Amino acid sequence: MKSTPVSIIWRRFRHDRRGNVAMIAALSVLGLVGTTGLGIDYFNALAAKSRLDLASDAAAIAAINAAQSYIEANSATQTDPALSAAAITAGKTQAQNVFKVNAGSAANLAATPVVTMARSGQTFNASIAYQAASQNAFGPIFGINHINIQGTSSSSLTMGKYLDFYLLLDVSGSMGLPTTTAGQTQLAAISPDMKNPAAYPSGCAFACHFSQKMCTTIASPNTAQYCQGYNLARSNNIALRADSVGSAVQAMLSTAQSTMTIPNQYRIGLYPFISKMGTLYALSNNLTTAQTAAGTLGSLLDTGQSTSIYGSGGTHFETAIPALNTLITSANIGDGSAALKPQPFVFLVTDGADNNQIYTTSSNSWTGSQPQNMDPTLCTTLKNRGITVAVLYIPYPPINPVNSNFASNEDGKVNAIIPTIPTTLQQCASPGFFFSAYTPQDITNAMQAMFAQSLAAARLTQ
Repeated sequence: MKSTPVSIIWRRFRHDRRGNVAMIAALSVLGLVGTTGLGIDYFNALAAKSRLDLASDAAAIAAINAAQSYIEANSATQTDPALSAAAITAGKTQAQNVFKVNAGSAANLAATPVVTMARSGQTFNASIAYQAASQNAFGPIFGINHINIQGTSSSSLTMGKYLDFYLLLDVSGSMGLPTTTAGQTQLAAISPDMKNPAAYPSGCAFACHFSQKMCTTIASPNTAQYCQGYNLARSNNIALRADSVGSAVQAMLSTAQSTMTIPNQYRIGLYPFISKMGTLYALSNNLTTAQTAAGTLGSLLDTGQSTSIYGSGGTHFETAIPALNTLITSANIGDGSAALKPQPFVFLVTDGADNNQIYTTSSNSWTGSQPQNMDPTLCTTLKNRGITVAVLYIPYPPINPVNSNFASNEDGKVNAIIPTIPTTLQQCASPGFFFSAYTPQDITNAMQAMFAQSLAAARLTQ
């Protein structure tokens, strides 16, 4: 059989439309394979970028944590510029190590990742930038050998600050009222002041919390059966407001001990006041001893001992707040960046009724005015010096019935100012630092909230 020349076969194939279809099919398969291959290359690049991004994130966090750890280990010289530089060096080194471990061989890095770190006050900022290339398996068919990938991560950490807390604690007689409604009902049931209509036609609540001796000039006839609220509360284990405040302070100190991020980060001072401010526990970072002192707060209630360092007879904001202002020296007002630059907070815990009376034990006499609103501008001096003032208001329930015949209608005068006390105390407090609580648990919760708010404010202040 005679064979057909190749040239003739090719000419026939070229003019045969069925041959055109075969050529188009072949080219289509080639394009489909290429497109699929590029898709695989792109997927591999995305996987590599995902791993590198995770490595970058981990490195950024490692950088600031390493810097903080370095600072904490050398906290005595926390603000030394050389210390900050060393902390940044430690952070950068750790970032590179963490990135390398987590990145593995995900892609070819164009260069060592760039780690940038800086410190501003108590805040460390870190950023990581990388560039890499993902090698293609199918791309070279089309002249695409690799896919470039890059990414950045950043992190920020504000270290704990050194904070001073000055607790200005009201232990005037009115803080000797029962804290709970049940306690008030229990005391009313056993107190002669609430049970003897012959002596006190409507009984008395606010004015009868003093000791019997203090009632000599305000109650007639005066015998041992009158003004026994404090003694009866103690003998019947009825918790009083000052007791509840002391317990709340102890709980707050436990929280402070468990949340420190720097050794000796917090200092606490306890300053009760009646007609004068005194020092129950001087400012110190020994929070355990401060807890013990706070547990004695209820024993400092005003029962007529004018020889006490806290005085007797009233609630004297006009002496206590200026005294505390003098106590807080300019050297103890800072940004919290170092132990020698603490950031100060004042916690005023009170029922809010200013009373300018003074009781003198030796003469068993009273002088001064009766309940009125405090002057909120007393707090302005503190705030103008950069001191944050937090106020915890423990409100009075309205007294009913009112005995207008006792102590020049003191019960009625208290009722008259109750509606305006919160507004006055809010004006005293720094913005966002006014709290109110009534029950023992509420008082504890409020103290915790005050402490937490202080930490948040310290973190925001640079």
